[in-house]
Amino acid sequence: MMQFFADQIDQMDLALDQLAMNDRNFNRFALMLIDNVVELTLHNYAKDRSYENDMWGRFSEPRYDPKLVTAALGQRFDSKIKLARSTKFLSDAVCNSIQYLHSFRNTAYHRGLRHDGILHSLALFYFKNACLVLASHTPMVWSSGSGALISHRAAKYLGKVGFMVPKAAFDAAWERLRQVAESMNDSMISDLHGDMRETIERTNGSVDFLTENGFGEQKGRSAVVIDCQMWPFVFTDAAKKYAEENGGPKSTDRKYVEWISSNYPWSVKSDPIPSWLKRLDALKQEVDPHVALKKYCDFLNQTEEIRSRIGEAESNLDSHIQQLIDEARGK
Repeated sequence: MMQFFADQIDQMDLALDQLAMNDRNFNRFALMLIDNVVELTLHNYAKDRSYENDMWGRFSEPRYDPKLVTAALGQRFDSKIKLARSTKFLSDAVCNSIQYLHSFRNTAYHRGLRHDGILHSLALFYFKNACLVLASHTPMVWSSGSGALISHRAAKYLGKVGFMVPKAAFDAAWERLRQVAESMNDSMISDLHGDMRETIERTNGSVDFLTENGFGEQKGRSAVVIDCQMWPFVFTDAAKKYAEENGGPKSTDRKYVEWISSNYPWSVKSDPIPSWLKRLDALKQEVDPHVALKKYCDFLNQTEEIRSRIGEAESNLDSHIQQLIDEARGK
């Protein structure tokens, strides 16, 4: 077991080196290292709970929900978080933040998203939470096998390692790692605020473009936002079924389009920018990093679809305008 925790110290110290560079590629690498430490530690915690269940099961009912423990021993990260939450191993706030931070790791690694402007802050915040996870986990035995290999990075924190290493040595290591992270510039809330502001500004500019350059009758911003949702949907089977079940026109002519536009329960019925700006201001005023991260991620998740629809509509209109310009030049 000592080997396991010494290896986590090694990874955490390496992550600190990457964070100190404050470069987007090094930040990305640090986030992956930290996420790996958290996932391995949560998995190890689940293994200990499984062992406890086996021991308790000889005399009484298992101490922990066997289904939760079995799921946590699987591949899914959220199952490991669910066990940590249900057993009060970690607080709800920390569990939520770790879940969000793991999702950033996934998009950075699997989808190649850079998250420029916030990745350093996110990785640093994840590092602090990882220290908390490590400090909270007390294994059953701290002994080391004769073949234990302690890296120089881990030895910097643990000193000379013998067969038995006291828990205090590891507690001091987690605290030291946390202190080093605390010494780095922590600007997560302001970075999240800046990124959210840029996201809102991009969508606002797209709505302006659609409002100012739409053809035919002039439409207000709320009508444009509904159009962005309507056109990808209006001729689908789901739209036709809705019209049929709710007294709408049967033929897909202009009246049908107008009826869908006016009667379908759109998720966003008006210009969303004013309400988004209020959420932006609420994020700016937040002082709790866990709450700030939740507000930021909730905003991105809850507005992703409409932002995508508006962006697609802007791109389509821009392509149409460019086509008309090219055709005019060719005459």
